[in-house]
Amino acid sequence: MTVRLVAASTEHRGRVHLVHREDSGRVRHQQVCGECSLRLTPDDIGRGYELEDGRIVQIDPRDLPAPEDGVIDVQQFAPQTDLDPIALHRSYYVEPDDLSVRSYVLLRETLERTKTAAIVKFGLRGKETLAALRPQHGVIVLHTLLWPEEVREPHFPFLHRDTEVRTGELAAAAALVRAQTRPFRPHDYPNTGHEALLKLVEANV
Repeated sequence: MTVRLVAASTEHRGRVHLVHREDSGRVRHQQVCGECSLRLTPDDIGRGYELEDGRIVQIDPRDLPAPEDGVIDVQQFAPQTDLDPIALHRSYYVEPDDLSVRSYVLLRETLERTKTAAIVKFGLRGKETLAALRPQHGVIVLHTLLWPEEVREPHFPFLHRDTEVRTGELAAAAALVRAQTRPFRPHDYPNTGHEALLKLVEANV
């Protein structure tokens, strides 16, 4: 099956810049060495891995095993409920080419009926990436996943205290939640901050 990934989201950022108050010129950030203060060109810049003691070991990414970009390798299938929302990183719509539509629909319907996700590995910009495929909005969505060591465990003192909640308090709180429960529709919550920014820009134009 041949598919392409289409970003499933976009963020309202990148249009507000640092500028010189005097003439609105864009402020450009220069790449400067933290050791010798020289301004660097792209040819001067390499990669370095920082050790626990702060030392930097220079490495060449080309010396690392590179996964094959464009090949999605299914590792297993798992219940969709096993996907921890904290580990979900970025989402992409998966679009089949004309010759792959039948195989695509078969996979989408199978994942839908079995309520499973396909756990996959693939190369993305030269790095091995862990991801999950699951059906949503009539298409297959690929969610890149954080690696286990990238997800922080919650270590808070209150978790080790025995805090008791009275039955009456719990019943009252549950009744309040039930009274205010309704389907979540994202469009009920417009991005008022972004709208205010656009109005401010329009007024200042």
